[in-house]
Amino acid sequence: MKADSNRDSLGKIFTEVSPVRGFEDIAVQIKEAILQGHLKVGDRLPNERELGTLFNVSRPTVREAIRSLEATGIVEVRRGVYGGIFITEPKADQVGKALEALLRFRGATVGELVEFRSTFEAETAYLAAKRATFEQVETLTKLANAVKEVASLPEEPWEKFIELDIAFHEEVASASQNQIRVAIMMAIQGVFHETSLLLEKVDEVAWRTRQASDLIGIAKAIKERNPELARKRMAEHVQRNIEADVVKEWTIPDQVSDEVRDNE
Repeated sequence: MKADSNRDSLGKIFTEVSPVRGFEDIAVQIKEAILQGHLKVGDRLPNERELGTLFNVSRPTVREAIRSLEATGIVEVRRGVYGGIFITEPKADQVGKALEALLRFRGATVGELVEFRSTFEAETAYLAAKRATFEQVETLTKLANAVKEVASLPEEPWEKFIELDIAFHEEVASASQNQIRVAIMMAIQGVFHETSLLLEKVDEVAWRTRQASDLIGIAKAIKERNPELARKRMAEHVQRNIEADVVKEWTIPDQVSDEVRDNE
């Protein structure tokens, strides 16, 4: 969409906003314009001065609205001669970060998180067995084997084991070909990583070996295109974690990244 024609057409869509909640109203109107098809991915918005005129607000108010939209991945601000404010499509990791922050603020417990995973991940594995590409199956097999290798080496740090385990679960989500599941998985795995590190006290070769065996079985079921078996094995895997989790009543660490704080 050309900048001039874009500005003219948006002048018929956008309305002046209240100074009290100016930046929030601007963000809402831009989102609505996208949902209604007036703006599409790749379209360039008018510059801050022109938007200020359209909404009858100051440039700082416009800038705050753009920052809030940029934080959620709805717009991208590009610098340089060909720069500007462009409409973009939110990525799964951005949605995941927002959900992660919500989990922290609500004081969710590790037990609640694992309980959610027992059904959510089982269904995700079911879909993965039906939809995974050849490349994704290969990646899952390699990750499961890597977990098995680390499990047999007690000198390998617990964090490395956890990171491989998380990578496997994220790949299962990707193999489900469902972007909502990918976003949710990225969020819950992000907070679960921190609490999993606290479980190092239960770290032993037998525990690692059991986990590795589970993942190999899940990868095999997905490779064999057996959705029911993949769901069953994933459910059993997560359920085993619930039963063994000695800190399941701990709350998820109340830590929010600098990026999230900057956008508040």
